[in-house]
Amino acid sequence: MKKIVSFVFYFLPLFLNAQDAFKVTMHIKGLGDHNVKVSFQKNGKSDVDTLVKSDTDLVIWEGKVEDPQLVRVEIMDTSLYLRVGKAIMPSPALGFLLANTNIEINADAKEVFKADILSKHPEVLLYNSIRMKDLPGAIETWGLQKLQNQKRNANDTIGNYDITQQLISLKKKNQAMRIQFLNENPASFTSLLVLQSLFLILPINESEIKFNLLNDLQKQSTTGVALIAKIESNKKTAIGKPVIPFAQVGMDGNIVDISALKGKVVLVDFWGSWCVPCRMSHPALKKLYDKYNAKGFEIIGISNEAANSTKDKAKQDIAWRKAIKEDGLSWLQVLYDPAIIDLVKEYDINGYPTKFLIDQNGKFVMRILGNSEKLHAELEAKLAMLLPD
Repeated sequence: MKKIVSFVFYFLPLFLNAQDAFKVTMHIKGLGDHNVKVSFQKNGKSDVDTLVKSDTDLVIWEGKVEDPQLVRVEIMDTSLYLRVGKAIMPSPALGFLLANTNIEINADAKEVFKADILSKHPEVLLYNSIRMKDLPGAIETWGLQKLQNQKRNANDTIGNYDITQQLISLKKKNQAMRIQFLNENPASFTSLLVLQSLFLILPINESEIKFNLLNDLQKQSTTGVALIAKIESNKKTAIGKPVIPFAQVGMDGNIVDISALKGKVVLVDFWGSWCVPCRMSHPALKKLYDKYNAKGFEIIGISNEAANSTKDKAKQDIAWRKAIKEDGLSWLQVLYDPAIIDLVKEYDINGYPTKFLIDQNGKFVMRILGNSEKLHAELEAKLAMLLPD
């Protein structure tokens, strides 16, 4: 069976001598019957394609990109996933820069993130130099994640703190390396994509400053226009800004209207049944809810099941309700549905979990990305300040 997935963008000639289409030839040893998932940007939005092999261990992907884009390649083999309670963590993905050129990828299906990437395109090679510089750290990170997963499933907390600190250190090292690259290579298109990848890391004012240092070609590209739009959108949820209103039918059939909760302290939690750190945050959230609910604290969970690449609304609903029951969540819940209101876009969600704390006056007072004991302690401290005994 042969399937070549293509996507088309309106073409802006960033490279005068570049070809006007891409061809990515992937030789993936041990792929077997597993498909390949590629995540990319299309028309300024995240999109996903599923590729099947054209021949034994061979996958071909062809199409056009308007601008160079960063792509994630994952092998859809659940035996490689880490299972943490009811949630799963996929194995590391391969990241590479996609441009209208020929790219060859040679990889092992069990460790696709270690792949060799061959191309004559200067931007593809430039971004690959970043990846190769970080590869030892990526290998170490995956080893630590597997060890941490074993300890969690065995309820072994000894040494878990040290593993967490090592993971944080490796993550910060990767971020520092990317920031250094950005500072040293302001004229490359790769720098725009690196800045895009640091969007969740840098303070929004610093992202804006670094964006303004890029050249006009980068700024005026579709990717550049989309990034500055995200920077402006992110300002809408800055501390002190009024909450973005929404009203939607909740899990119990009643309308969940955030405006009706003015006078209470509200935590808006963007999560998903598929998201390991989201579901790992639930026990701590349950304790906070039990402690502060009677004092005027409410939580609204917004589950994005579409982010798990399933477009079947019935399946999304089943996964959502199943996770709520399994985790014993008793607060307000709505299922993300962009056909009703695109809350992911309105609240500028770029990662999961993302939480927003809103005070009694309906103003944003805190934004939390991710899950950790430190972040939870900061949230609890803010709640204690807003809802004192």
